[in-house]
Amino acid sequence: MGMLDMYSAISGMEADSTWLDVTGNNISNSNTTAYKANSVSFADSLSQTLNPGSGDDSENELGGVDPKQVGTGTRVQAITANWTEGTIQSTGVNTDVAINGTGFLISKQGSDTFLTRAGNLTFDSTGNLVDANGGLIQGYTASIEQTETTIESANGNGNAAALNITKSAYVLNDLDTSAIANININPNMTMPPAATTKMNFTGNLDAAQQVNGATGGVEQMFLGPAVNQDPVLPLGLPLIALNANDFSAAGTLQAAIPPNPAGVLVQNANLSNPAFGSQPAVTGAVNLGAVTADDTGTYAWEQQPPVTPALTSQETVYDSNGNARTVTIQFYQVNDIGGAGINSATGPSQAAYAWYAFDTTGGAAVSTADLVGGTGIIEGQIGAPVTGYDRGVAGNQYWGDLVYFNTDGSLASTGGVQLANGVTTQAMPDIYLPPINPGTLAAPAVPVSPIPSIGAEITQVQLNFGTAGLLGTGERDGLTGDAEGTYQTINGVNTYVPDSHATVTQNGYADGTLTTLAFDETGTVQGTFTNGQTIALAQLAMASVENEGGLNTVGSNYYSQSVNSGAETIGLAGQNGMGTVEGGSLEGSNVNLTVELSNMIIAQRGFEVNARVITVESQNLQTLTQLGQ
Repeated sequence: MGMLDMYSAISGMEADSTWLDVTGNNISNSNTTAYKANSVSFADSLSQTLNPGSGDDSENELGGVDPKQVGTGTRVQAITANWTEGTIQSTGVNTDVAINGTGFLISKQGSDTFLTRAGNLTFDSTGNLVDANGGLIQGYTASIEQTETTIESANGNGNAAALNITKSAYVLNDLDTSAIANININPNMTMPPAATTKMNFTGNLDAAQQVNGATGGVEQMFLGPAVNQDPVLPLGLPLIALNANDFSAAGTLQAAIPPNPAGVLVQNANLSNPAFGSQPAVTGAVNLGAVTADDTGTYAWEQQPPVTPALTSQETVYDSNGNARTVTIQFYQVNDIGGAGINSATGPSQAAYAWYAFDTTGGAAVSTADLVGGTGIIEGQIGAPVTGYDRGVAGNQYWGDLVYFNTDGSLASTGGVQLANGVTTQAMPDIYLPPINPGTLAAPAVPVSPIPSIGAEITQVQLNFGTAGLLGTGERDGLTGDAEGTYQTINGVNTYVPDSHATVTQNGYADGTLTTLAFDETGTVQGTFTNGQTIALAQLAMASVENEGGLNTVGSNYYSQSVNSGAETIGLAGQNGMGTVEGGSLEGSNVNLTVELSNMIIAQRGFEVNARVITVESQNLQTLTQLGQ
């Protein structure tokens, strides 16, 4: 009688006991965040060979005999983790994150680095992003970067100092893996202001709104200059109507222009297919630096009674210090799409508007004193004796152009003109807001006017009236020149009531303090501030390994690399095979209690039966002992 059965039973009890250990551990972690259930696999132990067997013996007419082996029990072959994802559960906590897919968060404790999928994160008192163990979560944190734009160089027009616009902003650099460090966000952080750089216009300038004739002493604006030249509206002149005979061949105004109280308008070219030629001489436009309070009574908004604009739009913008500024834009219709005697005989009629921009901060009235841009107003640096701003390209000329439309209502012009190397092209116009006078208690802060050529920072704002194109190519993404008014009965007369309207958006803002934080699917921490802005403040770094099963489980929801886990790859959520991040959620345990309870029953039965084998063998040994008595 051998003892192999007892040894086999003992190994079976040990294996089933290990299985129960693993099962019990799984059950105990059924509510552990991101826990991965383990499973046990078994293998038989080495067998004892009683007879090696033999092959076929044809000479003695004997067949082959199989080997005779007795197994010596079982052993635990492997304990493996189930890396399928647990159920993602919403928690409503902004700093909780769940990984949807493969990958791990990176946590550091001193010199030790761990991987974890448990995303129950918080910010500590110093702004460090930490896990439930106090481990410092690794990633990228935004930092303040400053950019400076030169509006006027120090030697451009003999100025002693350069005229600059400075912008400070948080920038998140997530491209350099060597920059990975502890994520730290100051809970009391302030977002710096951003100066407005662009105003976007959408809406309609009603093309059917007729240009009123000059009545009651109201002088009308004019359209010019000459055939085949881009129309420019000179300012600083009486607002009388002109025609082609009032311009020289070079496009400059004739010296003597008789009054024209009738206010007749002319269109000298088909604007939907402009043939850009030489612009009128500099005297045909007004340099902003030359605009003073003495130039009164010569502009449409200064006429008495005033010339009613087709549209007035007002928008709040911001300078680089976060000061709110008010810009008022007025559009005056100088041509329409109907009416005999107004339109060119060689081309379709079109709507055209002159525009003017005013700095009306603090409730300032629309006037020459706060004029900062418009049709016919020079915005560029053109050299002595005229000074201006170079917009980054020294030597180029810029001025505002008419806003005019194709016959299908789409925008035909960008509202600005650029002259470079003798070639004229359309350009988006800019306006330049002067710095605010700091003021005193006795004299409150007010905008300084006119725009200085040297001195403190100013604000450069580009006006985007939409994408311009020729007839049939207009995108209609900005201002349009359609007829959108209605006919209404006024005093018993069926009267056309125009509908010109515009919505203006801008990209500047004042400073703000941090209010809330939230993670998006890329693992980026989005911060919302009191100024209504939301920006990226940090981003989680993600890690993956070639063999997740090779990781060492070190407790506290941590894993560490082993010799069999393979190379570690660092990346970002949603890129290069990494999973995405679910903010405000946690990954649950993937333990299946039904499976675990079934395994527990099977392991228990196996343990009991193995124990029974030992009992039987013990009885057999007792019988043998009695035989010898």
